[in-house]
Amino acid sequence: MTKTNIRKAIPKIIIAGFLLMPLLISAQEKQPWEIGARGSYGFLWPHRQDLWILVEKHAIGVELFAEKQVNGDKPWHQYYKGPSYGVGLLYVNFENPEKIGTVVRVLPYLYLPFTNNGKSSFGIRLGWGVGYVAKPYDRRENTQQIAIGSKINMAVLLMAEYHRSFGRNTIMAGVGIDHWSNGSYRQPNLGINYLALNIGISRALGNVDPYVQRPDTTRFKSPKRTYSVVFGFGVNEVERAYTGQYTAYSIVGQVQWRVSRKSTLGAGVDIFNKGSLAFYDESLEDRPRIELTQVGLHGEYALVLGNNEIYFDMGVYLYTPVPEDSKVFHRVGYRYKAGDHLVLNFSLKSHFAVADHVEIGLGYKWN
Repeated sequence: MTKTNIRKAIPKIIIAGFLLMPLLISAQEKQPWEIGARGSYGFLWPHRQDLWILVEKHAIGVELFAEKQVNGDKPWHQYYKGPSYGVGLLYVNFENPEKIGTVVRVLPYLYLPFTNNGKSSFGIRLGWGVGYVAKPYDRRENTQQIAIGSKINMAVLLMAEYHRSFGRNTIMAGVGIDHWSNGSYRQPNLGINYLALNIGISRALGNVDPYVQRPDTTRFKSPKRTYSVVFGFGVNEVERAYTGQYTAYSIVGQVQWRVSRKSTLGAGVDIFNKGSLAFYDESLEDRPRIELTQVGLHGEYALVLGNNEIYFDMGVYLYTPVPEDSKVFHRVGYRYKAGDHLVLNFSLKSHFAVADHVEIGLGYKWN
C-alpha cells in the first residue's frame, strides 16, 4: 500500500473505530435503549485572539441520541455507579454560513456518574468521534476560516450533566464543550470549540430496572503491575496549509500499576520518528530518516473500564534533533485489550493546546 493510499484510509479507520467503540465497551441486552433529544444554547469560544473573526452571534445546537445503561453485572459497572453508553448526532448553527457553514458531529460516549441513587444522578459525559465542518480553510475562497483546514475532523465532547428519571422518562441538564479538530492532519488546526448549556429528554424503549449500588466486599490487591509495548502511526502537516504532510511513527514502552478499582498509574519511554522535523531544519532534509528521532519519558493516569482504558499522559523530551514548541508533550487516548495480550490504541499527541499528530497503534500487553 502506498503512502497516498494509507493517508486516504486514515479517516475511514478513525470513523470505523469510533462507531465500533460502544460494541467494545459493552454488548449487553438486559437494560433497554433510550432515545432522546437535547437542545443547546451557547457560543463559539474563541480560545485564541485570532478566532474572534469567526464569532458572529450565539449558537444553537440540536442533538439526537440513543443511550443505554449497563446491566450492573460486571465489577466496573459498580465501581462507576451504573454508567451509561450511547451515540449522539449533533448539529450546530454558528450563524456564520460564509466562513464556517454547517457543523455536525457523531460520536459514541460514556456517561460516568459521580452520584447515582437510582432515580437521579450527576456525572460527566465523555465522547470522542467524527466531526464535519462544511467550510474549512481555503486559500482562494475562505481565507478567514483560520480554525479548521479539513471537512472531516475528530470531535470531542466533555460535559457535566444531571439526570432525573420518572419511570421510562428521563430529563437532563448540563453544561459542556464540543471540540472539532483534525489533530494537525491538515493545517490550519486551531480547532472549533462550542461551549453551551444543554437540556434534554429521553424515553426508554422498555421497562428500566433502577440502578442499585451493591457494596464491594472483595479485597483490592494493589498494585497489580502490567507491561506493554505499543507501535503507532500518524500523519501531520505543520506550520501552514499546503506545506505537505509527513508521516510519524512511535514506539511506547510502559509499566502500569493498578492503584484503585478504577484507575492506574504508569510510566514509560517514548520513541518518536517524525518526518516533519526536517521542515524546521533544512540540513536534515537529505539525512537518513533515523536521524529524525526523538526520545522522551512520560507519566500516565488511566481510567479502567473492564478491558477499556481512557488515559492521559504528560511527558518530556530527553532528546530531539530539532527543538519543539515545548519540551513537554501530552497524550490523551483510548486503549482496548483484545484477548489476553493484544492492545488496540487510538490517541492524540500534543504540545499543550497544539496538536502534533493522531496515533493509531497496535501493541502487546502482559503481566
